[in-house]
This record gives sequence, C-alpha cells and structure tokens, in this order.
Amino acid sequence: MLQRNNRWPAPVLGMMLYTLVFIFAHHFWAVAAEQAMRGQPELLLFLLPGMLMALLQPDSPLVSTLWVAVVGTLLGMAWMWLTVTQMHSWLLIVAWSLSALFWAGCGALLVRLMRIMLAMRAE
Repeated sequence: MLQRNNRWPAPVLGMMLYTLVFIFAHHFWAVAAEQAMRGQPELLLFLLPGMLMALLQPDSPLVSTLWVAVVGTLLGMAWMWLTVTQMHSWLLIVAWSLSALFWAGCGALLVRLMRIMLAMRAE
C-alpha cells in the first residue's frame, strides 16, 4: 500500500496562525495609531508562528518559516484589502510586513538556539 505524503499540515497550520496574527496585529496597530502609542509591541506576536514552524519543521526551520510568513503576509494583506475600507499607505504596510517577517524568523531562530543549547547541555 502506498504511503501518503503528510508534509502539508504543518505549512497550512503555520500559514493560518501567521495570517491570524497578521490580521490581529494590524487591527491593533490601526486602533493604537489613533492613540499616540509609542512602539509596536504587537509585532512580538509574530514570534509565535515562527516558533511553531520551527517546532513542526525541524529540518529547515528558518526557510519554512520565511515561506509561510511570505504566503501568510500575502493572505493577510488580501483579506484586509477586501474587508478594511481605510488602509495605510502601501509603503508603510510593506515596511510593517517586513518587520513581521523579521520577528517570525527570530522566533524560528530562537527555537533553533534552544535546541542547540539543550543538545550541548546533554553532552
């Protein structure tokens, strides 16, 4: 009997989580922008999808995280373009999206670092 290839659930789960975080964080950013809040701590939420992808794809944590983040960003931007009437300038959204990619990659690298440290401690 042929064995099924079950590599698709991890990227789909990662894209769903990343897209949800993208929509939530962008909504928080849009609401907080009216209140003169300094900084954008909601970008730290993007560590979660990066950490999840690094745990689900241990062979290539950073590459899989970045692919999921790019597709999740496109899905999140498409969803917001269809639902949100007032959007910020495209240049600002691209810069914010690149920050989200950076934090997702940091989440993946954080899991990688923890694995290396645990492996060194076990020796």
